[in-house]
Amino acid sequence: MGTPNKNPKKTGPLERFSSEFDRHVACAWCSSENTKISSPFGGTVSEIIFTCGDCGETFGWMKWENRRSTTEREKL
Repeated sequence: MGTPNKNPKKTGPLERFSSEFDRHVACAWCSSENTKISSPFGGTVSEIIFTCGDCGETFGWMKWENRRSTTEREKL
């Protein structure tokens, strides 16, 4: 008996967000970009929970952060 075929168009939220954000979001604690999504949803649906591969800490990141311009980020 073979294994069922997976529909490549049907992915879950973890796969969908991981391909876009893993290793692209800097750690809030050590600024490393060696980060990976732990959970696609945090306390709200607009938050992603990451784990840093370097310092081991977890942190929340708002999904709208990637829509802000570089100039806006530099002001913070």
